[in-house]
Amino acid sequence: MPDTSLGQAPDTVAELLRHFQATFEQAAVGLAHVGTNGRWLRVNSRLCDMVGYPYQELMELTFQDITHPDDLAADLQQLQQVLAGEISTYAMEKRYFRKSGETIWVNLTVSLVRKPEGAPDYFIAVIEDITRRHRAEMERDALLAREHQARTEAEQQVRSRSAELDVTRNALIQAERLATAGQLAAGVGHEINNPLSYVLANVTFALEELAERELDETMKEVEDALQQARRGAERIRGIVRDLRTFASSKFDSLGTVDVREALEFAVAMAEHQLRLRARLLRDYTPVPSVVGNESRLGQVFLNLLLNATQSLPEGAVSSNQVTLTIRPHQESWVAIEVRDTGCGIPEENLPRLFEPFFTTKPIGEGTGLGLSVCHGIVTSMGGQLQVESKPGRGSTFRVLLPVAGKAVTPEASGDARVRRPGEPEARRVLVIDDEPEVIEALARTIGPSHTIERAGSGTRALELLARDAGYDVIFCDLMMPELTGMDLYEVIASKYPELLERMVFMTAGGFTPRAIAFVDQHGPRCIEKPFSPETVRACLR
Repeated sequence: MPDTSLGQAPDTVAELLRHFQATFEQAAVGLAHVGTNGRWLRVNSRLCDMVGYPYQELMELTFQDITHPDDLAADLQQLQQVLAGEISTYAMEKRYFRKSGETIWVNLTVSLVRKPEGAPDYFIAVIEDITRRHRAEMERDALLAREHQARTEAEQQVRSRSAELDVTRNALIQAERLATAGQLAAGVGHEINNPLSYVLANVTFALEELAERELDETMKEVEDALQQARRGAERIRGIVRDLRTFASSKFDSLGTVDVREALEFAVAMAEHQLRLRARLLRDYTPVPSVVGNESRLGQVFLNLLLNATQSLPEGAVSSNQVTLTIRPHQESWVAIEVRDTGCGIPEENLPRLFEPFFTTKPIGEGTGLGLSVCHGIVTSMGGQLQVESKPGRGSTFRVLLPVAGKAVTPEASGDARVRRPGEPEARRVLVIDDEPEVIEALARTIGPSHTIERAGSGTRALELLARDAGYDVIFCDLMMPELTGMDLYEVIASKYPELLERMVFMTAGGFTPRAIAFVDQHGPRCIEKPFSPETVRACLR
């Protein structure tokens, strides 16, 4: 049998070479033989297509020339490990620059071919274009990142909304407490003013009696004690009046207001806190009355004073200062300023200072409603609320209010006088009150020169009027059980209309809507408890 192996060998090698060339050229991935110096030894068409270089141009380059700089160090490091025999092959994702400058992503697998004696010969590189996949992954990652960001923002928004709801809930609770406190203040004021009326009236009566006598040392000491008691009672009267003003629900009516009186009311309310932190300076220039509401302006000034006080550190009264200024502003405005030497307000907070629920105070110490409410009150009166502040240099809050167009006769206060000229000095007086002590104190104040009838209820007063309605003056308490002073007024209006102008209503603080409306309508014929002897006796003239 003939030996044909040698004769077939050339054909076999040629066939293997043809298969190798076909596999190398027609592979679906890039294939390359790379010298240990980084130069291409041979590349297939797929790799040329991937990087956009013609074969001859690519062969003049090294793989380092087309590798992205950020990926080159990792590639070279692993090549050195293969050359050193530390690893036999490696794979990595890296970027190539196409001839056009565009970047593509490839998956590179590298192995080393050695010579028969074991020395490194060349590298075999298998290069797969994964640009589409990588872009899809990047888009997926970007989408996931956006979704994560959206979830994070949504969670932050939920937390923010929850915090706002907590603040709102706390603010509403605080508002409810303030409303309750206002109602309580009105009710307590009524209950305090009734006994205070006869305490003050009796102390005044006792002092008047002592004034007509010569006193020894012991009685002079008694007189001093009574004077001190009267000052204390008058102080209580002032406190109760301030509480009633603060709790007043007459917020919608505008009239003429003396800003000095409204500001001093606020000072009286904030005096205790002020004197613990700062010296109070006043710089008042005479100004005309303004359009406003005294109760609401008192609320604004009190809030500004308390804010100024809280901006000052404790324990440095001599160096801390709050200055109150009243002055004309331009032609038809009045400016009221509250200036402090406190910590000031950061510039970035100034634009939001009057926003509802915005506060720089710690949680639990501020609702963020005070300045917002003040701004709303002032603007509702046609005015402006302005602020100037520098961190570390204090703040100035300025209230601008329009001057009243024309003088309006103010409603009578507790010292309102009801005069009936031409009548004889001795009067026939009917006193109606459900508290006997008030009746007796009022009778002593009226004096023995007048004839006084006493009625402990509205029903008893009607019985007396049915027998004889010839009274010169009728003092009637406004708030009584069963038949109130308002009810009695309606009965007298229908049965004894001639007595209406002789009625004087006594009020310890009308805190029902009906009572408030009645006092508004009949203000000049109302006197407030506790009343002074001069007010009572003026009603008899």
